Amino acid sequence: MNRYVFIVCCLVVLAGCTNKQLYQAGQDAQQSECVRTAGSSSEHRDCITAQRKSYEEYEKERQDVINNNVSN
Repeated sequence: MNRYVFIVCCLVVLAGCTNKQLYQAGQDAQQSECVRTAGSSSEHRDCITAQRKSYEEYEKERQDVINNNVSN
């Protein structure tokens, strides 16, 4: 029963998030995983300083792919 309540709560929370927020959460999780698995201080620094694509850049590229697939 508790499992179902947890799943429903997660779905409600996710439904309230915007695509931008979900994208940012994914980027943050990816960075955390990179930091966690870094084998050296230089890898750790690279994880922290890596340039990440903004949501706006990501969305533009996503729309370009969708539009190219529809027109083909």
